[in-house]
Amino acid sequence: MSVMIRHSARHYDSENPQNEPFLLLTEEGKEFSYNLGKSLPPDYTLRFYSSMMGRCIETAYLIDKGYVAQNGLTEHNKMEPFLAPSYVKKPFELMKVLQKTSPNFIRHWFAGKISSDIIDPSQPAAQFIVEMLVEKLKDLPDNHINMGVSHDWNLYLVKEHVMGLKHENVGKVEYLEGLVVYQEKGKMYVVNHQCDPVELSD
Repeated sequence: MSVMIRHSARHYDSENPQNEPFLLLTEEGKEFSYNLGKSLPPDYTLRFYSSMMGRCIETAYLIDKGYVAQNGLTEHNKMEPFLAPSYVKKPFELMKVLQKTSPNFIRHWFAGKISSDIIDPSQPAAQFIVEMLVEKLKDLPDNHINMGVSHDWNLYLVKEHVMGLKHENVGKVEYLEGLVVYQEKGKMYVVNHQCDPVELSD
């Protein structure tokens, strides 16, 4: 299976938005990540991937550390652009849009109200993320799990456009919340704790 989760609890700095890429986990967030690793069944090999943002790298590292503490096997983390906000084209202009549309930025974006010169349309962005999660399943050895650490925006994309889960109905994406893409009887599915498995189209 390919898992995509949001990073753990993080620091914020609303007065200096330019610091956003560099804000790391809180002490509580570090503990959450480590404890998640310790709570997973140690019968698998976890293959880690993450966004290149520091808080995602930290989360992956600490889950890895917790998993190893109970004798679970892991493969070292690799950076993956699809787990980052790679659909953002002009980050500084997007910051201005965020300030104007907060707290309804996601809905503005998903409704196509933000220029595609600044950020890619949400539907193809969601589809690309799912395609990459499926791609990661190819040639995955038995008893291996892909563990991807990403951001809330990436989960909002897949939840709404692929799984039919609007955040206004099911709530905001929480820290360490995730979804799973898996294959069964030749078909691909995506699922999380808020819905039944959704079959993915070819």
